[in-house]
Amino acid sequence: MPESKAYFTIGRLLAVCLAVAFFTQPASAQLPNAEDLCLEPSDELDPSRYLRALSLDLRGDVPDDLETQATLEAGEVPDALIDEWLASEAFIERVVRHHRSLLWNSVRNVSLLSANFDLTGERVLAWRRTPALTYRGASVPCQDVPATWDEDGRLITQLVDGARLEGFVFVRPYWNPAVAIKVCAFDAQETLFTANNVVCGSPRGGTDIECGCGPNLQFCGLEATRIAIAESMAEAQDQIVRTLLTEGQSYLELLTTRRAWVNGPLVHFWRHQAAMPGSVLFEPMPIDPLSLPELSFTDRQTWREIRLPEGHAGLLTQTAFLLRFQTQRARASRFYDAFLCQPFQPPPGGLPAPDSECSRNPDLQSRCGCGYCHALLEPSGAFWGRFGEQSVAQLSPERFPPMRPDCLACAVSGLQCSDECRRHYVTTALSPSEQPYLGQLKAYYFRRPEHARNIETGPALLVRSAVADHRLPTCVARRTAEWLLGRPLNLADEEQVFLDELAHDFVTSGFDYPALVKRIVTHDTYRRVR
Repeated sequence: MPESKAYFTIGRLLAVCLAVAFFTQPASAQLPNAEDLCLEPSDELDPSRYLRALSLDLRGDVPDDLETQATLEAGEVPDALIDEWLASEAFIERVVRHHRSLLWNSVRNVSLLSANFDLTGERVLAWRRTPALTYRGASVPCQDVPATWDEDGRLITQLVDGARLEGFVFVRPYWNPAVAIKVCAFDAQETLFTANNVVCGSPRGGTDIECGCGPNLQFCGLEATRIAIAESMAEAQDQIVRTLLTEGQSYLELLTTRRAWVNGPLVHFWRHQAAMPGSVLFEPMPIDPLSLPELSFTDRQTWREIRLPEGHAGLLTQTAFLLRFQTQRARASRFYDAFLCQPFQPPPGGLPAPDSECSRNPDLQSRCGCGYCHALLEPSGAFWGRFGEQSVAQLSPERFPPMRPDCLACAVSGLQCSDECRRHYVTTALSPSEQPYLGQLKAYYFRRPEHARNIETGPALLVRSAVADHRLPTCVARRTAEWLLGRPLNLADEEQVFLDELAHDFVTSGFDYPALVKRIVTHDTYRRVR
């Protein structure tokens, strides 16, 4: 027999003998190297790993030495330590970040200010490119010399290459009043109302030669100020989550409250710039500028509470939400996905051919294929019917009734309709089925009579309905569990029972969100090795 084969045979015999010897020992026998043997694998996190997972999920940081020592001595994570973490600022910030991801909370890409009020060249010589054609006859800045005026107070200009060029003045801008910068004199004009009754802080003011940026350049902005305002809008939405958690309020308050918060950039925007928006409409304003607290633009970290009008519903009607989702359908779709776990998806097999007769139906609730989603999406979008599309304007019933005679008159006569009619009312009909809706508020377009209350009540009614049929508490429990577990729940096995228990306890706790989180992180499902 070859030497290698002999060794292999002897090795197998030794292994068999050792196995027989091991399994035939008495139960009480101890192996001399028992402490070195591997233990049976466990599917549950040991206290040390469980502590680390809890700390990372609830605080975003690892436990310190004292917390680790207390856990090792107790052999378990102390319940009091979990409660301490759930009451911490770090936990609140984790919840804020979770809700940011649910609502895609960012509006930095939205144009908040008309190009007519857009300053450039701040570090050298600030001026506005678009109005320069009106002021100087060319898109050029002024001369880099101090401005001068004649006896009648008119700016003195010089003709240079066909352009009328004035000088500059020093201005302390609202975004940094400690430093004076050079601003072209035409752009630095402080006029509020012109001789022709033009309001300089309005869209018309951007093309009037008598209008500039106003006192301290309050009507105009830079890229940095626009970013500060957009980020403040998102932070105001975070502030709702942060404050209501700090106060121990019901989770439902996040979706129904009329409370809101503003800081310095937002106060400045609503007072001086909201009347001349860029790609979106802020008029009529949902916030009365006269009711705002006294804050300067530089008070970015200072937040003051205000109260919004009837019809507002927490996160669902915040400026950042309405700008991030600019149509009624988009707003309803995000709510259904984030808080009801019901994303809208195309029907199996896709949509029918676009040239079919049914595909040309203007009512999406009945159009072939489209009705699969829109039969629910259209009446759900109506809950935002009192908030303009591509806008945060709140359309009060007094100013914007369901039917406007003037909008109907211009629609049927073919005359030019007003801006309000064109923006918020149906003024054109491309098919006979659309004729009955001429002159009606766009929110009523192809709506059935029973859906009128959706429009007039607002999103708070949708929230209450979703609580009554248990969809909202079940989805909030699911989204929170999946966030903490770091994976989707498997609803085809016992995790459906786990979810049902979570939703039930969430309701009976009075929608206590920290209690829901504690129920999740102390459950066996969370403690398993993931």
